[in-house]
Amino acid sequence: MTSKDKTLPAGPVAALNAQRTAFKAFVASRVGSIADAEDILQNSLAKAVRSADTLHDPGKARAWFYQLLRNAIIDHHRSRSAMARRDDSLGELMIALQETSAPPAAWEPQLCACLDGVVDTLKPQSAELLRRVDLNEESVQDAAHALRLTPNHASVILHRARKDLRARLEIFCGDCATAACLDCDCAERDAEH
Repeated sequence: MTSKDKTLPAGPVAALNAQRTAFKAFVASRVGSIADAEDILQNSLAKAVRSADTLHDPGKARAWFYQLLRNAIIDHHRSRSAMARRDDSLGELMIALQETSAPPAAWEPQLCACLDGVVDTLKPQSAELLRRVDLNEESVQDAAHALRLTPNHASVILHRARKDLRARLEIFCGDCATAACLDCDCAERDAEH
């Protein structure tokens, strides 16, 4: 195989495709989701084609591909773990905000008005996910299904939306956003101008 030829010979490609069911079962047993297993398998097959030049013995294509799958599974778990930690941190922050001594009833409309207005500036799909998951307490899986997304893709969009929302709130609300918008005076400032 030359350095220009980065595709697997027909024999190993056919051998990998013939074992697709076994590969998918292998991945699914380690990630617990058929949909995630299919995504990982598809990405690994694409990677196998792209990095075929690292396979020096076509007779070892199966073992080589299993190693690609193992690495992809590890990456998947790391990604999920990191995403879960980020979501847990944000969830803890949201709980802490809710458990803070009850603010006077007059504060709630100010908080909602600022938040709703800033959420409206996000991309429509991001805003919808935030509303469903963070404000309406819908599960990520249910929201993803309703929006015709995979749960993994919805989690990524949700993570980015939360980060974007945080940055926009800091710009919109200024100093009160750093205090978690519990003493929001944005409406008062807007009325003065």
